[in-house]
Amino acid sequence: MSSAVAPQRIAGVLRDVLPYAGLIAVILFFALSSEFFFNLRNFERLVTDSATLMLVAFGMTLVILLGEIDLSVGAVVALLAVVLAQMMDAGMGWPVAVTLTLVVGLAIGAVNGAITVYGDIPSFIVTLGMMAIATGLSYVFTGAISVAILNEPFLILFYEARVLGLPFPLVLTLIAFAACLIFLNRTVPGRELFAVGANPAAARLSGVPVKRRKLTVFAIMGVLVAVAAVLSAARLGSGAPASVPALTLDAIAAVIIGGASLFGGRASIVRTLMGAALIAVLNNGMVLMNVNIDMQYVLKGLIILLAVVLERLAGGARS
Repeated sequence: MSSAVAPQRIAGVLRDVLPYAGLIAVILFFALSSEFFFNLRNFERLVTDSATLMLVAFGMTLVILLGEIDLSVGAVVALLAVVLAQMMDAGMGWPVAVTLTLVVGLAIGAVNGAITVYGDIPSFIVTLGMMAIATGLSYVFTGAISVAILNEPFLILFYEARVLGLPFPLVLTLIAFAACLIFLNRTVPGRELFAVGANPAAARLSGVPVKRRKLTVFAIMGVLVAVAAVLSAARLGSGAPASVPALTLDAIAAVIIGGASLFGGRASIVRTLMGAALIAVLNNGMVLMNVNIDMQYVLKGLIILLAVVLERLAGGARS
């Protein structure tokens, strides 16, 4: 028995330290490999550019905690950025345009959740369909041409502005992080998500409103995706189809690197934050070193496989 338990415990420890040790390792590697990595301007760009990924990763954490998945996030971010850009291009004020973008994001998340929950259809299939719809609509609305955003106050606020010396995108990310952390660990509905992900049938018998909890999580995912779309549009200065092609992969990678179980029941917002930071630093460093985009996918794929293997070897132990 002890000979079988020891490798499992070792794998569990490696799984838990992976986001922290991995982040330190990639920072040291790129610091030694590129003279531009620790440049103040690069650091600011890294922080603002990673906000979109982190917001989506927080939402993905809640979804994966339930044993579900959302493959539509990258396509929906691009679609919402396009819609936002077109509304402002038509003369709509940015406060109204941003508010409507958040409403549309909430609606898309709710639709994903409703079809998954009440249609009893795997979220993999539902969000795969939504990904195709969002991608198609992005091209239909734009004719495959980027829609420039010329609203200066919007661009300044959501990309260049500082709050207490911190970039505004970082402030929004920290607010979302704190809200998700409190929701998961300090509220009854949040703690019930762990039970729903671990054993939906048992949670239902215990009086947990399983369907309502799942619908709520997908709605939260939609709002976070909408906020991410706003920041992405401000960062790029436009709305464009396929503007964030790797976002879905990166968000799922961040959650898996953070030690979440794809079968549900275990996830950590704190470790997801570390996982997202690792992916963001990896993306930034590889760009500085002119690493081929195809090789970037290979490296991130290897990291995901490592995290999944450690999860499997750890036996899915709850933490």
